[in-house]
Amino acid sequence: MNYWTLVLRESTAVRRSVLFAVVFSSLSNAALLTIINAAATAPIASGAHFQLLLLFILALLLYIQCLRFSTRTMNRMMSEVVHTLRARFIEKLGRAELPALESTGKSEILNAVTAEAMLLADSGALLSNALQALLVVLFATVYIAYLSLLAFAVTLSCMVLALVLMQSMRHATSTLHREERSREVEFLTRVTHLIEGFKETKLHAQRGLELRADISRASKQSAGLRVAAKNLVTDRTILAQSSWYVAIALVVFLLPRFLSADTLPSVTTAILFMIGPQTLWVNATSHFVRCEEATRAIRRLEAALDRYHAMDRRWSLPSASTDVAPALPMGEIELDAVQYSYRTEAGASFTLGPVSLRMHPGQIVFLAGGNGSGKSSLLKLLSGLYPLEGGALRVGGVEVTAANIANYRQLFAPVFADFHLFDRLYGLLEASPTRFAALLEEMQLEHKLAVEGDRFSTLDLSTGQRKRLALIVALMDDRPVCLFDELAADQDPEFRGYLYTTLIPRLRAAGHLVIAATHDDRYFNVADLVVHMEYGLVRRLERPAAAALRPSTDGASA
Repeated sequence: MNYWTLVLRESTAVRRSVLFAVVFSSLSNAALLTIINAAATAPIASGAHFQLLLLFILALLLYIQCLRFSTRTMNRMMSEVVHTLRARFIEKLGRAELPALESTGKSEILNAVTAEAMLLADSGALLSNALQALLVVLFATVYIAYLSLLAFAVTLSCMVLALVLMQSMRHATSTLHREERSREVEFLTRVTHLIEGFKETKLHAQRGLELRADISRASKQSAGLRVAAKNLVTDRTILAQSSWYVAIALVVFLLPRFLSADTLPSVTTAILFMIGPQTLWVNATSHFVRCEEATRAIRRLEAALDRYHAMDRRWSLPSASTDVAPALPMGEIELDAVQYSYRTEAGASFTLGPVSLRMHPGQIVFLAGGNGSGKSSLLKLLSGLYPLEGGALRVGGVEVTAANIANYRQLFAPVFADFHLFDRLYGLLEASPTRFAALLEEMQLEHKLAVEGDRFSTLDLSTGQRKRLALIVALMDDRPVCLFDELAADQDPEFRGYLYTTLIPRLRAAGHLVIAATHDDRYFNVADLVVHMEYGLVRRLERPAAAALRPSTDGASA
């Protein structure tokens, strides 16, 4: 879908009223030309001057009101179009699976829903003005044809020349704008690195210099491409405008012998009158080229999300829903030879599985192994964030499929290594303030922040404190399964011991299934089951001595 298809599709409801307004605005504009020509040749002493003045005022008022209506309507329409595009994109983003989001750059998404979308929103008034300018040129051309067919032929030839010149720049301009957009995305990515890696660049001058050099290079390249596109448009605009002056020269210097003394000034005035609208249309063409590229960029992102959605109908949600999916009944979670592969253009870069495990409520399971062994990937796979590429996933004997994956995901309360804290308490707006206060005290954060209305008073905390706050949110969710990815990292030894010896056993005693990826082997005795992983595979299962003394009902297997 290109920009013009989008405009035609979305303007169905207002198309007729806008077209009428633009036509009347253009007719009144053309009437102004006719009235001015008539007034210029009418005797000053005659009463016709006063009548023409009244007609001029009426035509001007009609022009203003019609142009005002059409411009406001198109502004509103394009703003609503952008809202619709954004809402649809966000809906698709919400339906997307995690791998699709991981493969799409954050900067590209932000650029599409901000800069590209605003470019479309700002085109409303330009669309109305360009259409009005086009009709003015058309009516003025008809007027010239009425005055002289020979002058009409000269004018039409110059119009065709101007159109050819403008069309010749479209492909080159579109290519330049596409490359400029790529540099803008790169610029946003580098600026994000500068913001998120600010401390690292402050403490490593060379790293900061090289990063800022990359940012400057991307910005300079983007500016260069923008200037090249504008220069191309400027050159074509000047040539197109010159074609009208050529038309005037032909009329003034070559056609006087074929035109009457009264006709020549009128034709010349009409051609001069067309230069302004034609210049507006030429300038608008450049903006429309950018709008076309912006529309394609948004559609490419949507198509990428749709394409991933279509790759695995067994797992992806068939449709979006505004209802909150209820959690599946909790029971034993079974992974039966499950597999997942990270893929690049060259093929699979890392494969997890096949993995077979069984875990049940009231159990603590630790995932152990070196960095890159697949612990975090297994957490994402068993929580339904990564789609299965093989094997089966069951809870309480019920297989997890596309029909119930949303329900299955509601069983989990995670604290991932790359956790995110929201600035509002989404999902917890009705939660008990007393419970929040108690958890803040338990996590030793009561002097750092408080719950104020629907948000925390501050998120400006140390890394370890932010992780404790993420843990509070997970505990407030009170889901059957707690997923912890390196939860104790960044914690002091005292609090780390509290997590392993008090909090996690308490969650088990309350009937929760606790699954944690950890390197803290000194606390393995707390677990009922330790899953040792290496290169995406389960190498061995260990039941610590302390766990072996507890009554066992698990059926873990590998």
